[in-house]
Amino acid sequence: MTRLRNRWSSPVINGGSFSFILPFVIAFIVLVLVVKYIFSPGTTDTRTGSFMSVTPNQDQSEVYIYMSGDSKNRITSTSPMYTSDNKLIVSAWEAEASFDNSNSKIFIDKWGEVKYEWRIDEKQTISLANADLLADTKVGDVIIKLKNFSVTPSNDTIVILSQNTIASNIYVLKGSATVEDYSKKSASTSVGVGQQLTIMKNDLTNTTLQFESKKEPLSDYIKTTNLFIKHNGDSLLSSLSSTSWTGSGSTWTGLTTSKAAKTGIVITTPEDESTIDTDEVSIEGKILSNEIAKITINDKEALLDKEQKSFLYKNFSLIGASSDIVYKAYDSEGGIIAKGILTVYTSKKTGTQDASKKPTVITYPISDKDFRILSPTENPYKTTDDIIKIEGRVNKGIVKYITVNDFRLSKFVPMWTSWAYFANKSYGTMNDGINPYTIKYYGANDELLFTNLFTIVKEENAPINTAPVPTSESITGTGVSKEG
Repeated sequence: MTRLRNRWSSPVINGGSFSFILPFVIAFIVLVLVVKYIFSPGTTDTRTGSFMSVTPNQDQSEVYIYMSGDSKNRITSTSPMYTSDNKLIVSAWEAEASFDNSNSKIFIDKWGEVKYEWRIDEKQTISLANADLLADTKVGDVIIKLKNFSVTPSNDTIVILSQNTIASNIYVLKGSATVEDYSKKSASTSVGVGQQLTIMKNDLTNTTLQFESKKEPLSDYIKTTNLFIKHNGDSLLSSLSSTSWTGSGSTWTGLTTSKAAKTGIVITTPEDESTIDTDEVSIEGKILSNEIAKITINDKEALLDKEQKSFLYKNFSLIGASSDIVYKAYDSEGGIIAKGILTVYTSKKTGTQDASKKPTVITYPISDKDFRILSPTENPYKTTDDIIKIEGRVNKGIVKYITVNDFRLSKFVPMWTSWAYFANKSYGTMNDGINPYTIKYYGANDELLFTNLFTIVKEENAPINTAPVPTSESITGTGVSKEG
């Protein structure tokens, strides 16, 4: 009996067998994983050939690719954007996009929101949801979709496209482009060099709309945009002479350089209402008129470079949390050709101050009480009015920017308290029936802090409400938006 018990319970024999087999088991598992890795397809192979390469093309550029929802990745070098990605947003300066086996390029301005759709009918297709982009197409292999129409630039064409909540715009600086209505209610049209076309959201409800009647010569406005200035749009139009186009019983005179020269100057750095982290900033700009002999910044003379058509004022001191910079351009006789005000904010007040007097900054944790909608006071809110002002407050030092239905409130001052949005039936931001509004608040690192849901019910026979109607006085003011 003793011998039988020892045979089955010997720890030496069992332990020795297990130690002998264990290395073979581990080696087999590793071999299986290696073979699986070598012969299985890569995670990105299926998307090769269907992506857009995105590059932050300036040191100050801040570019994000959103994978899904609010999940995003900031890119600092050339990165692919696939059709499965949600969107691309440029938070600062500019981004450049290119395509495989193509010389065409896309330049996306600040606040630009773009999505890569796919390669359709041998044409790379993207959509522009907000702000401006410039397309430089060497061959006609790109389609850009806006909210109200699509654009197919021709060979060797340069266009600037702009999209906001209600209007889609195209400005042709070189070549030509075909514009087509999504709804097919009106025929497509060709927009040529020196022309522009704007289609409002409400225009598409008109079944008799003809795009041809919407074409006009380029306005002086386009010469003040960042993309036009940064990409030497003036040189593209310098060869244009006074030209006339006739359409729908009207005749227009084309843009000439002498007419455009009266625009004056444009500030390129810093951007209006931008936030600076330092106590000083250099002010740079472009000169758009040969008549300008002197430029002053807060009555102090800037350096002019007439050959490069630029000017510079170094080390402008920023005093306080907000600085208004007054710029003026003079001709040789001292007459003012152009003037304006540039507002710049600092992330902190400059200068020496008592620590006991520093403003208190509310930090995390935060709650829904920090994100209040003050007006209207009812949610949902029933009304018969065509314009409703949604007004809110946040705690100071918390919110960097706010979006309403994914539209960023451009007049909201970063880290300030007051904001407002106008729901306007005429602009298409409010319609008859139920109108939901998603209000999102973002922090200093562009993280989503909180979301409000607000609903307006537009009724024809609703009781007359006593809410105050927005006036011109109530619309203006620091930190209050005029959006919508």
